[in-house]
Amino acid sequence: MSNGVFMDMSISFLLQATRVLHVGNYDEDEVQMIYDFIRNLDNEIIFHYYTNKTILSYENDLELLIEIIDKMITILEETEEYEKCLILKNKKEECLKINLEKTI
Repeated sequence: MSNGVFMDMSISFLLQATRVLHVGNYDEDEVQMIYDFIRNLDNEIIFHYYTNKTILSYENDLELLIEIIDKMITILEETEEYEKCLILKNKKEECLKINLEKTI
């Protein structure tokens, strides 16, 4: 699979994750799938999110990712999965760092 196809799929995944989390009708498998996806994002994909603007209401796709991470942290805190929360908080810090570096 080419890198461009994967990037397009990752944007699609973010949009699907947003829909699932916004509706609030998610199950453990969906939460785990979203968590696994976010946990495995590398800096190349995070940078790709920063440089693209798929959704007009966001400055870039990275803002959407950060919003999803925040929602996932809330969900995982409710189920007392604090180790997963820490991993996502660290991923959020990576995202914020890339966002800050690119805006300076």
